[in-house]
Amino acid sequence: METKDNPRPILYGVADYAQIRRKNAWFLDRTAKLRDLEKVAYAVFLRPRRFGKSLLVSILEAYYDIRYSNHFEELFGGTDIGAKPTEERNKYLVLRFDFSAVSKEIGKVQGDFDFKASLQCDAFARKYRAELTGELADRILKATDCGKKLAEISTGLKGTGCKLYVIIDEYDNFTNTILAESGLNAYNELCHGDGFFKQFFTELKSATSGTDAPVTRLFITGVSPVTMDDVTSGFNIGTDISLDPQFADFVGFRHDDIRAMVDYYTKSEGIDGVKADRVCLEWFDNYRFGDYAAPPVANTTLVLNLFDKLVRAKFWPADYIDENLRTDYAKIKHLVTLGHRLDAVERKLNGNFGILESLIAGGSISEPLVKSFQAISLTDRRNFTSLLYWLGITTIIGDRHGKPVFGLPNETLKKLAADMIPAAYADVHKIDERVFDINDALYDFAFEGGDWRGFVNILAEIVKENFRVRDAIDGEKTVQSTMVALLCAAAGPYFIHHEGEAGDGFYDIAMEPQLSRWPEIEHAAIIELKYVKMGDNAPASHELADIKAGATHQLDRYSADPALAAKWRLRLMQNAECRMQNGECTMHNAQCTMEDCVTDKRTNGATMQRCNEQTLKPSNRQTVKPVVECAGTVTLHRLVMVFHGGECIFVEEV
Repeated sequence: METKDNPRPILYGVADYAQIRRKNAWFLDRTAKLRDLEKVAYAVFLRPRRFGKSLLVSILEAYYDIRYSNHFEELFGGTDIGAKPTEERNKYLVLRFDFSAVSKEIGKVQGDFDFKASLQCDAFARKYRAELTGELADRILKATDCGKKLAEISTGLKGTGCKLYVIIDEYDNFTNTILAESGLNAYNELCHGDGFFKQFFTELKSATSGTDAPVTRLFITGVSPVTMDDVTSGFNIGTDISLDPQFADFVGFRHDDIRAMVDYYTKSEGIDGVKADRVCLEWFDNYRFGDYAAPPVANTTLVLNLFDKLVRAKFWPADYIDENLRTDYAKIKHLVTLGHRLDAVERKLNGNFGILESLIAGGSISEPLVKSFQAISLTDRRNFTSLLYWLGITTIIGDRHGKPVFGLPNETLKKLAADMIPAAYADVHKIDERVFDINDALYDFAFEGGDWRGFVNILAEIVKENFRVRDAIDGEKTVQSTMVALLCAAAGPYFIHHEGEAGDGFYDIAMEPQLSRWPEIEHAAIIELKYVKMGDNAPASHELADIKAGATHQLDRYSADPALAAKWRLRLMQNAECRMQNGECTMHNAQCTMEDCVTDKRTNGATMQRCNEQTLKPSNRQTVKPVVECAGTVTLHRLVMVFHGGECIFVEEV
């Protein structure tokens, strides 16, 4: 029972709806959408990994299974659907399959699939023995493989009046891994021709056909439409509801859900609600399913993982990325980095690999969202862009002339996608261990005196090596994206930004200190990259001086940005307009005294002195930058790097 001393628990990792309700654990009520779902007889619902699909499946089972009819109030009391249930409530025999546990090893996958699916059919026979007519339960149990068992269920129930609801969870879990790790040929053996997976769906389709067919409802969850399209000739009756507006927030935490959770546990457990809300929005949020008008939602598993640490374990995690999610994305990285062939001779980067690099570097891409495509055409640019969306690597961040604009949704995906870059380079070249060296150098820079040469030298080495094997036509973009991707993958104590706005301009690379996690960070950096084409002559010394002067002027503007200075808690720069001298604030080109200064309260309790523009004389307001921090803790290092082709020929702090 929920009390002040016994608040609602967080059951992280639990996808059993009955257990969650019986323990009064935190639960998002989306049951009103079951009314919309009932308008679709055979539904396919796709969402990225760890988004709450398995819990949704458990809810469907509890609501529609005749065996739960006596527990309806216990399980659905207080929910939307519980207050006004539909006529379909508890009217079905439910046959549920879960393909997430099927072996991903080529030599074992068919036998293991048959074994796991057969177990589910046998469990169905035992569970509903009383409802099954004649000796149907025994015939199901005696059948020698899952196809025959499914055929027995189909023919045995036909004409009996029993309604069958088939639920398939994670339909493409093992096929995606096989495609990523074993290649297209192995995948095709499963999903084309007489492949056993295709035959499974063919058998399932037959159970939906004809007069008085036993399968009257079907619900399939998965990640991408690739496998469904490849088996479509065997199964082509499912309606894909993944992009329908009414199901945009079927799973996932909306902003109001996060706020309700934050408010509840701030009051009951005393957590830092402001920080928790900020972490959720920065690291887990901003997925949109359907179009840009859809409500943004956060990844369910990541939100619950954070609150599990805060509420149960009573600590802030050092890493906000759930290890299970990290493992999931590691398994499919080859889908988005390498070509179809995975043998040592043919290993090469996917032709669209640059798209991923550009996205990690803060870019975006606008292409039509492809709803259905086969594995053989994954490297088509439009299909590849859509694959990133279906996998949850990107989301819809805007609309451009009727086409969606895709970008990375949050810091978690920025990090997970960045991890794919050195992994792919390591597959083709050999740079994997140096990502850890960059990580070490970033921590040394942040906490041990601000020596930037360690990480800069490693970055320059890797750029030079990989530039040799990359297309040099867009060399400047190659240099930028490679550096950004490696910095992100190194997992240092910084948020890495590319082409962000500051001081009426756009910097190349900014290393923002993660002060909410490491308030003791003392150093940050902005890097201005300059590029000379590989085919041009290397710049002479006087030309380098001009390049440096231009870069310095740009860095002056970026570093004088008052918003950046405040957010990063920067120490006063020498060229700043506002200075503290002997306890007084002076302003160049302005009549400013201590009466003109105000103290801003910071979210961490610290204060900041700034000049109050409102009290300046009108004649001086045009010449003043009004908000410049005077007492920060972080030193900003402004670096100029000049590349000639892939070789760094100049680097200096200015």
